Amino acid sequence: MASIYPSRNDYSSEGFDELVSELAQVGIRTCGEFRAMMTRLRRQLLKIDRDRLAPWEIRHMSESFGEAFVKDAVRRQYWFAFPALVRVAMDVRFGEQVDPALAE
Repeated sequence: MASIYPSRNDYSSEGFDELVSELAQVGIRTCGEFRAMMTRLRRQLLKIDRDRLAPWEIRHMSESFGEAFVKDAVRRQYWFAFPALVRVAMDVRFGEQVDPALAE
């Protein structure tokens, strides 16, 4: 992910462990398949990541993540950490085929 996406999106302490089984559900089983999907969707995902937040979203996220983080994210136009970008990619690419409940 670090070679494909900006470092500003690399801020989560959440790992990718649970994503592995979710990716396998939709047929992404190798690093090459994963890299291909994330590279193919890069422009679209970065556009989604830059979308403006509604005022209510900013208030809600400030309560959850802290005002300083949200101000920085809004100013620098990013929101999703790497694991979230993977989930957005799966949603864009596969839609409802991914059932997070099955990954547990």
